Amino acid sequence: MNSTFDLAQPAARLADIKPSPIRAIFDRASELERAGERVIHLEIGRPDFDTPEVAKRRATQAIADGKVHYGPNAGQPELRAAISRYLDRRHNLIYSPDDEILVTIGANEAVFLAIMAFCGPGDEVVIPVPAWSAYVACVRLAGATPVILPLSADDGYQVDPDALAAVMTERTRMVVLCTPHNPTGAVTDPKRLAGVADVVRDTRALVLSDEIYAELVYGGRRHISPASVADLRHRTLVVGGFAKAYAMDGWRLGWLAGPKELVRPALRIRQFTTICPTTFAQLGGAAALDEAGAEREAMRQEFERRRNAALEVLAQQNVLSLGEPGGAFYMYLSYPERLGPSDELAWRLLEEQHVAVVPGTAFDADGGKHALRISYACGIDDLREGLGRLVATVHSS
Repeated sequence: MNSTFDLAQPAARLADIKPSPIRAIFDRASELERAGERVIHLEIGRPDFDTPEVAKRRATQAIADGKVHYGPNAGQPELRAAISRYLDRRHNLIYSPDDEILVTIGANEAVFLAIMAFCGPGDEVVIPVPAWSAYVACVRLAGATPVILPLSADDGYQVDPDALAAVMTERTRMVVLCTPHNPTGAVTDPKRLAGVADVVRDTRALVLSDEIYAELVYGGRRHISPASVADLRHRTLVVGGFAKAYAMDGWRLGWLAGPKELVRPALRIRQFTTICPTTFAQLGGAAALDEAGAEREAMRQEFERRRNAALEVLAQQNVLSLGEPGGAFYMYLSYPERLGPSDELAWRLLEEQHVAVVPGTAFDADGGKHALRISYACGIDDLREGLGRLVATVHSS
């Protein structure tokens, strides 16, 4: 073999795509567990509930009925219709199941397809941070440029329309919004959404609205989709899914909804990549949307109970700071610089205390150097114990 060639040299597009710090923590935690250690998992956004029985029964029946072959590129008609009914019923969004809804392989694929369909070299995508790292990665894979818009804890991690206007240029092709927010739990205020509409009104910018946590809001709050705001619907692609509110993360089902002019380009990419989601799983998803509302609400109530328990623990210390999270199942904790970089603190907590958390740099390379994200998608006893160990560690440092 000719040694002058590096056969393992990856494509240049991967130069800025780093492995997920969340998965690195999770993988090390798994190693410790295989070695016999007990680890408290506060790192993964994965509900510890089981999938609603109605979804499992319908998927099982679909297999028995032979629904095991390729389906339409856009997804099974039954699921697209169920998504359309759900969005209308729960969030006052009306989309045609025929050409305005695309079933995806999790919300992750929905984000990827939307960005790949509309963003390329020379385009800019505004991403408020801290943020889920997949946004930046997908933008870079598309050859576009991520533009970072810092969010402030003092402002409740809300998007400031004036700050958004300041970073937008004629090259801005998309603005990413996530509400309820990962990693802070912030629920975007309707007035902020109206302000965003004012900023983008006379531009070519689309809005990618990640609403995977739309059902998980607390304290009497209500989720408002950017697509329901005047002047935003025609330029907004809505991302949703089953992983968080229905405990169906392993099913890998989500959706992308929007005007047909925006959904069709994403469908073209789907045709030449993943083809279609798993057929029988989609029928289980339709059953969940139509019939598992009570189970969904029970899970939401339990998440709220855990959130309140976490707030009680954190109220008894004065080192970690946070804004009260209104949704999702995360808390973003900032701390004094004297405790060291978040990467080091997170690994220290895992190795010494067997508590898995995520360093803030996983969501904000610069601003997250002294922050941690914890997930309360775990049992309430584990949550209290894990936070107790975290508080003890930062107080003793």
